[in-house]
Amino acid sequence: MIYSSGADISKEAFSLCVLSYHLNEQYHRVIARKEFANRPGGHKACLSWVRRHTPETGPIRVTMEATGIYYEGLALYIAEHAPDIHISVVLPSQAKRYIQSRGLRSKTDKIDAFGLALMGAERRLTRWAGIDPFWRNLRQLTRTRGSLLDQRTQLRNQIHALRHSGVEGGAAQQALEETVAAMSQQIELLTQRIYHQLRSRSDLTEQVDRLRSIPGIGLLTIATVLAETNGFERFTSISQLISYSGYDVVIRESGKWAGKPKISKQGSKYIRRAMYMPASVVIRSGQGPTFELYQRLVGTHNIKMKGHVAVQKKLLTYMYTLWNTGRWYDPQVIKDQQKVALPEGKTTVDTSYA
Repeated sequence: MIYSSGADISKEAFSLCVLSYHLNEQYHRVIARKEFANRPGGHKACLSWVRRHTPETGPIRVTMEATGIYYEGLALYIAEHAPDIHISVVLPSQAKRYIQSRGLRSKTDKIDAFGLALMGAERRLTRWAGIDPFWRNLRQLTRTRGSLLDQRTQLRNQIHALRHSGVEGGAAQQALEETVAAMSQQIELLTQRIYHQLRSRSDLTEQVDRLRSIPGIGLLTIATVLAETNGFERFTSISQLISYSGYDVVIRESGKWAGKPKISKQGSKYIRRAMYMPASVVIRSGQGPTFELYQRLVGTHNIKMKGHVAVQKKLLTYMYTLWNTGRWYDPQVIKDQQKVALPEGKTTVDTSYA
């Protein structure tokens, strides 16, 4: 018998369901349900409550969704204070499909918590590896910078609208322009802090330089991708990374009907955003095996964005491969379609792109 808990987490609170699961009979029994505040006091009370309702000998599992950053407080607290508990963090899309497969059509916090608890009991989920404080700090910097860039773009659009409205913008336009100037200063400051954070660990210097040897890949892209992937520690294969980033291809077919293949986008939007500009740089350069891939796809499908996304995806696989193999970017290796073995704990990956 095992104990499995599911936590449906939101910004302010989370709903928890604890159940016992008998492996031989494949039978489950809900033991208790409760809601807690999503803050340190609530995390402490939650762990005590789980211990109180799982008195018998048996492994304990806790399963939760990767809902933004709201799950991290609870996950980090349990990992630190109860290392014997098996924590699993699943993508919301995975949890949704599982819950639907169990016939749970309604959606409430209690139902989602129950579904996650059952998923943790029935599925062999990967144990959550935790978050390195170094990457967590870097992620805060890169996400904040990205948020300010979005806000600055919105304000610049408002300024543009005022200038072409036929009426003098006056004080409103001046206020927006001053805000944009202040944001630009903060963006530059954050950029320098990102560079400093990335360079503050001497053991990463050579690995970062290897990634910079990839055409189009700069420090901001490297910082964002590494921060979002915890230094690629979350993955043992390229396919896992591609799925996590939302670049995995979705195909829908039924009888004679066949939909158009497209990427799922059910992954990290931060990684996809970070890879957009490097892909654009490679395409504008007009050379190299990655550009040749772009040409082939555009020539076949006549859809430039499909080729652009393929370049984004391939550049990401380059980064993963070079980070884990200790190799430098070599276009000839790519053209020769050689395979290299990763260090212990990693699977074999194909560095080819042509």
